[in-house]
Amino acid sequence: MEIDNQRKQILIILSIIVLFAAAILPVVLNPSTNVFDSIIRVAALTGFVSLFVASILSSFTRQIYKIFSKPFVKIHHLFAIVGLILITIHPLALAISQMNLAVFIPDVSSLENFLILGGRPAIYIIYIVLFAGFARRMIPKYWKILHGSIYIALLLAYIHGVLIGTDFQNPGIFVLFSSMMVLSLIVLVYKRYVVWKRMK
Repeated sequence: MEIDNQRKQILIILSIIVLFAAAILPVVLNPSTNVFDSIIRVAALTGFVSLFVASILSSFTRQIYKIFSKPFVKIHHLFAIVGLILITIHPLALAISQMNLAVFIPDVSSLENFLILGGRPAIYIIYIVLFAGFARRMIPKYWKILHGSIYIALLLAYIHGVLIGTDFQNPGIFVLFSSMMVLSLIVLVYKRYVVWKRMK
């Protein structure tokens, strides 16, 4: 049983490493001439991956605990915090590069602009999600709803990437991130279905 868990640990860890490596490969193979642009690209891609992993792991708390023999929350929060840091670096590097703090302000002038710049509201939602996770004992009635809004943030970030993301022009990145987005939504539906079945 222990050997089986070790194999699962290795498989999960390798899968996550491959996912991160695949995400940054286009930047490595085709780096930007401006160092800030490369930082912006890497932070966006790896930040999304980290938050995706955190959201997926949240649906398999018991399985993760059995495999790693560690509290799920620690593993989940590790990826969530790393994702938050990377997603914060993304607009911060852009703001420094352009010397413009407007990159932090959501554009609500039209639905099109809101979606094109969907990363802006997404980052605030992600902060709320992380706060809800740490403050779940303070807001027991609402923390799950707030925490679940990570899927809205991921969707906004994904749309933002598809519409204006430099690396989303790469077919491999488009397929990879589209697959992650679809998988996260499938897992969300699965979670809701399991909860519904338990309530019946």
